[in-house]
Amino acid sequence: MEPRIKKLEDLAEKTGERLATIEKDLSIVKATSATKEDLHREINTQTWKLVSFVCSFGTALVAATYYIAHRAS
Repeated sequence: MEPRIKKLEDLAEKTGERLATIEKDLSIVKATSATKEDLHREINTQTWKLVSFVCSFGTALVAATYYIAHRAS
């Protein structure tokens, strides 16, 4: 029975070390990962930048077309 207990104690020690490593890795992941709120804010910002760019580009194309149409004749 003594070797079995020794084996279990060794296994418990190794498991504790592995758990400590996992906890350390998890704390790093928690510190560097984005929350739902962060993702929502960034996607919203990016969407508005894209909408603004498309509207501005469309306006520029209309202005260029108007300029070319009136100068061509």
